[in-house]
Amino acid sequence: MENVAQENEKAISGAIKIDEKEIRTHLDGLVRQSVEDTLNALLNTEADAICQASRYQRSPDRQNTRAGSYKRKLLTKAGEVELHVPRL
Repeated sequence: MENVAQENEKAISGAIKIDEKEIRTHLDGLVRQSVEDTLNALLNTEADAICQASRYQRSPDRQNTRAGSYKRKLLTKAGEVELHVPRL
C-alpha cells in the first residue's frame, strides 16, 4: 500500500510547477504600479490644496489655475515610475 502511495506522490509531484521568476516579475510590476498611483494621487492632492479647488472645479476663491500636467520619470527602489506633475 505504501509503494502505491509513493508512486502516486512521485507522479503528482511534477504536475504543478511554480515559476518563481514570473511571480517575482508580476509582484514587482504590482508594487511599481502602486507606487506610481500613490505618488500621482499625492501630487494631485497637493495641487488641489494649492489651488483651493479640485480639478475642473469652479471656485471664486481659487487662487491658481491648472494648465494640464507634464510627465516626469522617477527612479525608485521599486523601479522607474512615470509621474504626471500638475502645472499650476
